[in-house]
Amino acid sequence: MSRVAVVGGGISGLACAHRLQELAAARRLPLEVRLYEAADRFGGNIRTESRGGFLLENGPDAFLTDKPAILDLCGRLGISDRIIGTNPHYRKTFVVRNRRLVPLPAGFYLVAPTDVWPFLATPLFSWKGKLRALADLVLPRGGSGDESIGAFLRRRLGVEVLERVGQPMLSGVYAGDPDALSLAVTMPRFKELEERHRSLILGLMRSSRRERSLKAAKGPRYALFSSFQGGMDTLVNALVADLGGSLVPGEAVRGVRAEAGGKWRIETDGGGALFDAVCLTASARSAGAMLERVSPALSAKLRAQSYASVATVNLAYPESAIRHRMDGFGFVAPASEKLSFTACTFVSRKFPGRAPDRHVLLRAFAGGVFGMSFYDLPDKALVSRAHDELAALLGIHSGPILASVSRYAEKMPQYTVGHAAWVSSLEEDLRRLPGLYLAGSSYKGAGIPDCVSAAESAAESILDFISR
Repeated sequence: MSRVAVVGGGISGLACAHRLQELAAARRLPLEVRLYEAADRFGGNIRTESRGGFLLENGPDAFLTDKPAILDLCGRLGISDRIIGTNPHYRKTFVVRNRRLVPLPAGFYLVAPTDVWPFLATPLFSWKGKLRALADLVLPRGGSGDESIGAFLRRRLGVEVLERVGQPMLSGVYAGDPDALSLAVTMPRFKELEERHRSLILGLMRSSRRERSLKAAKGPRYALFSSFQGGMDTLVNALVADLGGSLVPGEAVRGVRAEAGGKWRIETDGGGALFDAVCLTASARSAGAMLERVSPALSAKLRAQSYASVATVNLAYPESAIRHRMDGFGFVAPASEKLSFTACTFVSRKFPGRAPDRHVLLRAFAGGVFGMSFYDLPDKALVSRAHDELAALLGIHSGPILASVSRYAEKMPQYTVGHAAWVSSLEEDLRRLPGLYLAGSSYKGAGIPDCVSAAESAAESILDFISR
């Protein structure tokens, strides 16, 4: 019987181990899978908590449905009927401008307009900023090599769009600096649109029309952002239930060693064990520490990956305590506004079942590359700061009835310029180490669908390797 070790019990490790078992059963291949997790629980950053009738997401609260891997996995787990879409009545996003909430113009796709008239009417940008952005319609193609998102947006749409929308939107997704993040890795669609259509705005308009036609023909399956009725832990719990005896919680892997005969030894506090293949799904830095004795050069490359830290602050209020209509999903805050948090989700507006009747649940985000001084505040001070600023923006006239802080120290990988070359270099090193695999958010996408897709791809490669 072949044996495979998966290290790291976040969504990547769970998906990899699950797919290994599925494929082995389909191929009638005897296989023992062991999934090691240093903590006592599985799921990594995904943590759902029920408290006083509120459903708190301490980590990610949704996933994108435009990538099939996550929906396919839910179907195989039998939890598709628990997927819920966002509330269709509250799909507006706000941006903080001069300490007021201004709606993002209708038709905005992430950081660029697809509808000219709402863009011209918005007070979010000056007329100079609007005209500069619309110059994209006539500008030639530009940029070369691995360009940063900041450089791309500044070149195509101008400084105002970058600073007032691009930077806060990207900070909300990646907790990073647009002038450091790689366009090709984080927003490859924008790079492709410029290459194909020359103008980013024209490309988005044409793509939007085509996607509307396809949607009308096929019908939408779910909203673009989706979650589960019982929260994101639904996915984790379903995977854990399926994996059963393969799980090894509370067992930290201290090192990996290559052994004679092509075997791999996993070293833990409880001893060691031999495997035919190993997949490391922990962070690149953790993987680097484990591989020090296998390849110092590979270890050094992995440890060079940079990360950002983020804190989430859940705050609950009676609905009557808030004057703002909160007729949207939430808002983002540009760094120029000098607030303590980068974004806030109106959780109970975004998804049903997140708060009791006549109550509101909000979730603010602090940290990232522009907010580490706020991330470092003690919990009590962070809650107080978030409440005070939310109260000013939303007209809240009483204190929160519930407050919760969760911190994720160095958990957000930074896909900086040069990231694609770094990943290619790692893959070249791994080709010289048959039976060793890497997966997880550090490499080819930090979102849940990307993690699932990469983990399942690794599982298929592992099964092909041990079946040879």
